[in-house]
Amino acid sequence: MEKDNYLYKEIWIKASVQQVFACFTEEEAMLTWHGKEVTLDPVPGGIYRVVFENGDVILGKFKEVLPNEKLVYTARYNDVDSVVTVNFVGENGGTKVSLKQEFKPDQDISTFQYGWDYFLGLLKKRWEQ
Repeated sequence: MEKDNYLYKEIWIKASVQQVFACFTEEEAMLTWHGKEVTLDPVPGGIYRVVFENGDVILGKFKEVLPNEKLVYTARYNDVDSVVTVNFVGENGGTKVSLKQEFKPDQDISTFQYGWDYFLGLLKKRWEQ
């Protein structure tokens, strides 16, 4: 039996669901926390592309887009394929973001753990005073 291979992150952000959702679906908003070049078409089948400062690229497609609720997209990064699901829930005057990234059983996900910790930290800091 194959072992599940995924990572799960959950953070709370002091911003509205609409503001946080925009940071995952609008190019200008995403550039404030993730990547140096971004191309997004947040509709099923639309492109998801992020280029980082070092030239590395994440390339994928949106699979499911429920405005201000949920995103599902594929992501290929350094020959590793995955599916990312992000849920947005209004909670305590802010937004709870729950992210799950699923990988094939044999893939090393350690760099993804660090990457999400770093980038979600940047996203959270956008609204901290």
